[in-house]
Amino acid sequence: MVVELTRLLEVTGLRKSFGRIRVLELDFALEPGDFCLLLGENGVGKTTFFRCLLGLELFSGSIRIEGGPSTGLIHGVLDQPMMYPRWSVARNVRYLLNSSDALERPPIQSLIGKGLLRRRVGDLSTGQKKLVLLAIALASEAPVILLDEFANGLDQEARSRFRKAVQAELAAGRRGFVATGHDLAAFAELPTRVLVMKDGGVLDVTDQYNSGISIEEIYEHHLARTHQGI
Repeated sequence: MVVELTRLLEVTGLRKSFGRIRVLELDFALEPGDFCLLLGENGVGKTTFFRCLLGLELFSGSIRIEGGPSTGLIHGVLDQPMMYPRWSVARNVRYLLNSSDALERPPIQSLIGKGLLRRRVGDLSTGQKKLVLLAIALASEAPVILLDEFANGLDQEARSRFRKAVQAELAAGRRGFVATGHDLAAFAELPTRVLVMKDGGVLDVTDQYNSGISIEEIYEHHLARTHQGI
C-alpha cells in the first residue's frame, strides 16, 4: 500500500485585493524540510502574503497545515518587531511562547545570552530585537515559520549562528520555512526552493538555482524582465 504524505503547508486559490486592485492570486505548497526563498521587488505582495498566512488579512481561498486548519501553526517574524518594550526579554519570551520552560529551550539558550534576557526590550537595538524574535520562532512548536527580512539589523556573527540553527531544523525535517529579503547574501546556502513573486503570482525558479545560477543573478534577471515590461 502506498502512503500519501501530507504537505506541510498547502495554499489553494489564495486571492487578496485592496479595493479593485488584485494584489495576490496564487497557489503555494511547502514540504517538511523546505526552505523556500521568495524573491520580489518592494510592493509586489510578499509581506501581504505573509500577513494572509498569519491570519492578519482577510482573503479568499484556503490555507491548510498538514491537511488541517492553519490556526496557531504558523509563526511569523515580520520586519517590524512586536514585543512589549517595558518588559524584559525573558518576560517577553515566556509570554510569546506561553510556556514555563521557555527559557530552557535550546534556541533561546543558543541565540540569546543571559545578559540579554535581563534587559528591557525597549533598550535593545533593532538587531537585538530581531535576534530575540528569531530565537522565539525556532523555540516555538509551529511547523511553518515565516521570515520577512530576517537579516535586517543582524551582525555577521548573529547571522551565522541563526543560519546554523535553521540548518539543524531543516536537517531534522520536521518543519519548513518561507523567507523573503533583499539582503540576498544573508541566505547563503539555506534555500531548497526559490520562487519569484510577480504580478500577484509566483514563478518557481528552483531549477535555475539548482543549475548553479546564483540567487543574485536570478533576482537581477527577473527584475530586468519586469522593468522591460516582459
